[in-house]
Parts: sequence; C-alpha cells; structure tokens
Amino acid sequence: MKSLTLNESISFNGVGLHTGLRTNITLKPSSPNSGIFFNRTDKSTIIPAKWDNVISTKFSTNIASNGVEVKTVEHLLSALAGLHINNCEILIDNIEVPILDGSSSVFVENILKKGLKEQNSEQKILEIIKPVKFSCDYGYAELTPNSLKDEGLNINLESSFEGKYEDQDIKIMNLNGNYIESISKARTFGFFQEIEYLKSQNLIKGGSLDNAIVIKDKKPLNKDGLRYDNELMRHKVLDVVGDLYLSGYPIIGNYKGFKTGHYITINLLKKLFNSKDNYKIHKIN
Repeated sequence: MKSLTLNESISFNGVGLHTGLRTNITLKPSSPNSGIFFNRTDKSTIIPAKWDNVISTKFSTNIASNGVEVKTVEHLLSALAGLHINNCEILIDNIEVPILDGSSSVFVENILKKGLKEQNSEQKILEIIKPVKFSCDYGYAELTPNSLKDEGLNINLESSFEGKYEDQDIKIMNLNGNYIESISKARTFGFFQEIEYLKSQNLIKGGSLDNAIVIKDKKPLNKDGLRYDNELMRHKVLDVVGDLYLSGYPIIGNYKGFKTGHYITINLLKKLFNSKDNYKIHKIN
C-alpha cells in the first residue's frame, strides 16, 4: 500500500472541549516519511504525534515538545488513522484541537471531499508478534497477534458504567478497512452527575449537547438521541484507534480491553515499545 497524504490543505475551527478556547487548524499535505506532526504556529514549535510525546491522559490525550502542548489529539488522529493518512502536517494556533461535533466524522467527511494523494513510497505497518498487556486497578488492555483468519486491527472492548448506563461490550473487526461506517460518527460522552466534578477540575469548558452525549438516568439528554445503539462503546473504539496511532504506524493485531481509556492505551504502547521482540515493522503486502 502506498503512503497517503492530503490532496490539498483543509481548515477547521472551533472550540476545545476542555479549554473552551477557539482554535484554527489546517491539515496540510506533507512529504513522504514525514509522519503526522503538529505545528503550533503561535509558538513556532513542532510536536510529532508520537506516544513518547504524551504528557497527560486525564480525560483526553495531550502531547508536548519543549514545553509546548497540544491537547485532545485523539479524535483527529483517529480520523487520519481511519483514512490511512500517514503523512500530514497539522497547523494549529492554540492549545487544543477543536471538538467539532464530538466525533471524527467532520474531519473524515471534509478530508474525503478534498481527496487523498498517493505518494511514491510504501506505507509500513506495525504487526504485533508477542502478546503485551497493561493492567491497573480498574481495567486492562492487551495487544495480541492476529490469528490466520483475522485481518487488520480488531478491537474487542468490555465496559462497566457502574450503574450509570447499561454495561456493554463491542467487537469490531478489521478497523483498517471498516472505520468510516462503523465508528467515525460516534461522539464523546459524559454523565450528568459528573459535570460539576469535571468543571471543578477545570475541564469541559467548551462542552455542550452540540458536541457530546450527556447521559442522565441511563438516557441521553440530546434531543436527537444516539447515532448508534451502542454509540458510547463505539466512541471508546474511536478513541483507542486515535491513541494507537501514536505508535506512528497502522497496527495489525487484536486489542482487547476492559474499562479502557487514554491512560491504559498509552501505557500499553509504552510496554509494547519496551522490547523489539513484541512487534515487527514492515511494508504492507
């Protein structure tokens, strides 16, 4: 498979979910082997979208370089992963990526309108060859090699919402070829009884029913309801795809987890890269 970038530049603007700050971003075509990277134009700082640049995972994935940060990168990275874009410069003039509608679909749909450009280089993938697991006191995630019948990236999540919503699990096969229809429209979510706590933590300043599902008494407060019956779980998959793209490659393997979130996935990537015996990087056949 050839490397892909954007056909032409495309711009977005909106508020950040947690900071409430208005931000302009422009996705630009980038040269082969340049990878995905942010350019904080207000700070003249380049921040590669890599796992070892993650500085916090509290309700979002945040990366930094030389003390300059970009917050809430996961939805945009998820869109780029889902479209197989592996070279892109992201110009951003403030600290947080706009939340837009709370999913990755605005990014996906607008990128597809402009089109993708094949490049004269082969895209590489990261294949899981040994099981890797990260656990904490409330959940876990693991990456395992694909079986012979599996293709691409397969995600199997179980969750417990501790009585605030019906417990669910989800399994989506071959996300490398099944992303747009299966998860791109799934929005971020939260629970009504947690809003005051999040505000006390200086978070969700830009949150609203226009960019998040809010659950109260096990039902969405959003006037139009849910986009998928299991939208909350599909959004968790969307986040996992975005966080895993901080590996720098599409991943071939199985991701399984219980009560996963940004903290668990990023720490799983750290364990993965602890040993080169865990993975193999090669061109896609």
